[in-house]
Amino acid sequence: MKIKHMKFLDKYAGYAACVVLTAFGRAFGSGEPAKIDKGAIRKVLVMKFWGLGSILLLSPAIAGIREEFPGARIVLFTSRRNSEICSSLGIFDEVRYLDVDRGWLAFAASLLRNMFRLFMDRFDMVVDFEFFTRFSAVLTFFTFSPIRVGYHAWEAWRGDIHNIKVPFNRYWNIMDNFYNLGTYIGVAARPELRMARPRFTEEDRAFVDGLLGKAGVSGGYIAANVNASDLVIERRWPYENFVELARRLLEKFGSSIVFVGSPSERPGVDAIVKEVGDPRAVNLAGMVSIPQLARLFEGADLVISNDSGPLHLAVAMGTPTVSLFGPETPAIYGPKGKEHTVIFKNIDCSPCCNVHDRKSVHCYWEKPRCMSLITVAEVFEAIERALSGPAAARGRR
Repeated sequence: MKIKHMKFLDKYAGYAACVVLTAFGRAFGSGEPAKIDKGAIRKVLVMKFWGLGSILLLSPAIAGIREEFPGARIVLFTSRRNSEICSSLGIFDEVRYLDVDRGWLAFAASLLRNMFRLFMDRFDMVVDFEFFTRFSAVLTFFTFSPIRVGYHAWEAWRGDIHNIKVPFNRYWNIMDNFYNLGTYIGVAARPELRMARPRFTEEDRAFVDGLLGKAGVSGGYIAANVNASDLVIERRWPYENFVELARRLLEKFGSSIVFVGSPSERPGVDAIVKEVGDPRAVNLAGMVSIPQLARLFEGADLVISNDSGPLHLAVAMGTPTVSLFGPETPAIYGPKGKEHTVIFKNIDCSPCCNVHDRKSVHCYWEKPRCMSLITVAEVFEAIERALSGPAAARGRR
């Protein structure tokens, strides 16, 4: 299933569904504001379908919900793409998956099966962490839960399906927005939020160390993520820039550069590595699981990444990062902390991607200038500063 087709259906078919369901709810009085009796909450459904990074950024809010409702069973409904990160976090009592990658028939079968289970489970509360997808609002309705929490804004109408409506602040970091939604159901405010740290096994550690050893990587190394998911592929810095950057880094620092990515991204990464033309440039795209990638990032001196899920994984593992933003603003998705450097040109048309339009990009230029204007020289200088700063002294772990 292509993302653009799903966005199209969500925009138009989703709108029609929300109109009908809102009218039905008003007719039967189900849209009245909900009142929460904390002692009566025993089963909580959480929905967040898209993005490895979003699941990580959601983790402080989940911790807050667990503290506020200690006796409740927390069930996450998400895309099967997120199975590995969900398992490695261990913050949910149960995770259910929607199949979005094996075609429309598999998607429909998975959806109907899950909708029946959600209805039969009779959840006391549903917390819809999707930003403004109408799909998740429709699913919320069919749980028939008495407490239905979700984001609302005039820019992305989703009807009156949720009976606890939360504003989305486009000037706040996503992690803060997630946590703020939690405060509407009683979660206590915190001065500082931290993502849950993904877990990996000793077998994962040994596997990654073995891969690095076979590739000739010894001592320190830099990890590089040159891709971004198909949700917004315009976030990718030009491949040729990564080639030039890798050559300069190898010449200056001598450390290996380990390129990562998904199995489908391996051919593109392989082309970059071959163009670099140095055995110290290593392609491990598609060769490690998410827990193993966490271990790989943990051992790196630095992670270079486009705005994408692996960036947030590196941050969660405590590794310094240099990240590249363009279509999306780092005010919302940028990592926090002095050890993380964000490069963002802030040109007149950027950012052009926002949560109120399903994170769709309508670029004015033939190629996104917000990314192509980021020069190799400025990224190299940022990496140079990061590797010579206090964080560089931490060494490989």
